[in-house]
Amino acid sequence: MSKINSKEFLDELIFCIEHRDIVKAKALLQFASDSNIDINVQKQALTELGRADEATAFPLLEYLTKIEISDPEVKDALYELILDKAYGNTDLVIKYITQEDKKNQLIYLRAAGDLILTEVAPVLVKIITKSRDIDILLQTIKSLGALRLKESLPVFSALIKNPDSKDSIKHEAIFAIAELAGKEAVDHLYACISGSDDADLIAIEAMAGIQDQNALETLASLLNSSHTHIRDAAIDQFIEIGNKSVPILTKAASNAESDYMVHLITTLGYIGDQAALPGILDIINLQPKDANIRQAAYEALERLPSTKSAITLAQGLQDTVEAVRMSAARAVDKNLSKVLVAGLKNIVRQENSDAENAVAALIDSEADNIFNFLMEEKSFTKLAANHVAAKASPLIKEHFLELLKDKGQNELAEKIAGSTSGKEEKSKEQKDEIFVVDDSKMMLKLYQNKLGKLGYTPTIFQFPEEAITAVSVSKPDLIITDLNMPQINGLQLTKEIRRKYTSQELPILMITTQSDFVASEKGESSSKFNESSRKKSGINKILHKPFRDEELEQNIAALLKKQ
Repeated sequence: MSKINSKEFLDELIFCIEHRDIVKAKALLQFASDSNIDINVQKQALTELGRADEATAFPLLEYLTKIEISDPEVKDALYELILDKAYGNTDLVIKYITQEDKKNQLIYLRAAGDLILTEVAPVLVKIITKSRDIDILLQTIKSLGALRLKESLPVFSALIKNPDSKDSIKHEAIFAIAELAGKEAVDHLYACISGSDDADLIAIEAMAGIQDQNALETLASLLNSSHTHIRDAAIDQFIEIGNKSVPILTKAASNAESDYMVHLITTLGYIGDQAALPGILDIINLQPKDANIRQAAYEALERLPSTKSAITLAQGLQDTVEAVRMSAARAVDKNLSKVLVAGLKNIVRQENSDAENAVAALIDSEADNIFNFLMEEKSFTKLAANHVAAKASPLIKEHFLELLKDKGQNELAEKIAGSTSGKEEKSKEQKDEIFVVDDSKMMLKLYQNKLGKLGYTPTIFQFPEEAITAVSVSKPDLIITDLNMPQINGLQLTKEIRRKYTSQELPILMITTQSDFVASEKGESSSKFNESSRKKSGINKILHKPFRDEELEQNIAALLKKQ
């Protein structure tokens, strides 16, 4: 069909508008589609409609919404004209949002929110309670949220808690609550976090978006949740928020209990803002009894390089727990200073058990930068040679010997290599391969050393998604995984692996600082992570940090024996 004459079309439309001839104008507007007139004429037609009074314009605009108009600019202009005519005409808006024409209803529902027509709120609530159309419900919830009325909070909360509500409805209701901001909105969002629904993650995201002090404090409290996915989601949000959250987290960490403090410190480390440094140093200086707290603090210091931490890091190398010493060693590698080097030299010159532990931690963690300053120390070379020859794993020994050669210490390298040459001739039978998954580089190095010395072949993964890919290509004999990791936690990793291998085919040992945690899936009530829930999750065994070498060895041997 050829396009109609633009001038004649506009002249006749103007005549109809001036004489308020709605019937004839509708008949004319049926030719206003893309196939009949071009975009410029469509825009001019809207301009003329804009000059009409509301009684004439509304029915014509309603008719236009049913015409085929594809150009985004024309669509936007049409909606802007609807807003212009709807402003101050609440009764007409109510008329259109309660009619059965869905397309038009959606437009005016949107307009009610954009124009913040609070008088329409009772009608919107009625639609929410009665409508079963998902599109209508979503737009109504969004518009009611835009009105920012506190009395709407219970309506949204009821939708979220209703087991029959679809996820899309719950999510829209959560963001509608967040629109209100303030303490009451945060309280409602917090109450919606049940631990057993995907909506938890949306509620946490919405809470983080508010970003006032109350919202951030409530978000920080979620790091104390026994639900892994809730903690991980809160950590992810704090990392995204960044330095604004440091004062809140630091304050919470000042008097938190063990597990909670570990997560707070870890989050501060991930954020990586220097403002967190004094608070973390204060925690270490209080010498907490829980080794997990000390380890978390030193791992955070690795991400917060500063000369102010020199003395504290030197002390960390003398900790009674190996994992803590290695975390301190990793931090040493990123925080070198004259004061720190001097402190380390004083430690190794003692040639006592503290010196042995410090040197072992530096070597096993591959804190290579410090060796530039210690190689000339006879005490260091003596202790290093003893450790590498007698205690280091084959991989660490190989790495350290290469380092010595690179630094011109060929004689020392040959001496160490010679002292262990006989020990390397162990049986050449196939070794059990163990995949280790942990977001901590230090813990990966620790496992690599321990497993190597036990005669296993460790393959390490800092990112769980890489481990999932590797398992799909080649099955190891055992997987060791941390629980708390960003993006994909240990439970989620296990779930993915169990899609391919059963717990008998591929055992999984989970290691965590958590003394207790909850695992539940969508639709289930939360419960303690007992023997039944452990089996259901697909985890073969749980080992809590800090653990003794004997415990690790026994658990691995038991799991491999069952295959």
